[in-house]
Amino acid sequence: MPEEITIHQPNTAKEALALWDEGKTLRAFRVNSEGSSQEEIYAAAFDMIRDTNVAPSAAKLPDHKTLNKIEHESAHSIAFVAMRQGWSSMVQAHIHPNSPEITIRKPA
Repeated sequence: MPEEITIHQPNTAKEALALWDEGKTLRAFRVNSEGSSQEEIYAAAFDMIRDTNVAPSAAKLPDHKTLNKIEHESAHSIAFVAMRQGWSSMVQAHIHPNSPEITIRKPA
């Protein structure tokens, strides 16, 4: 019998970061990708959240080592909005037919 997975829906970006770091499964939404996995994009977003000082514009960020510009901007947007509106509110506001609900988990 497969193990039941608990999907977490934290309220704040910091709560989401703590759960991500613990390897827990989080509720999220699909973002544009041109080759990188959703987990790679969200990992970059969590790195920005960890730094706590998310710039209002992705243009001022250094280039990311593995993400392309669009993916990097998506990661920035996740971090910026989550830090200001909270994780749960951000996820709920971004789920729609072109950006369906997904789950994410920090790669082992």
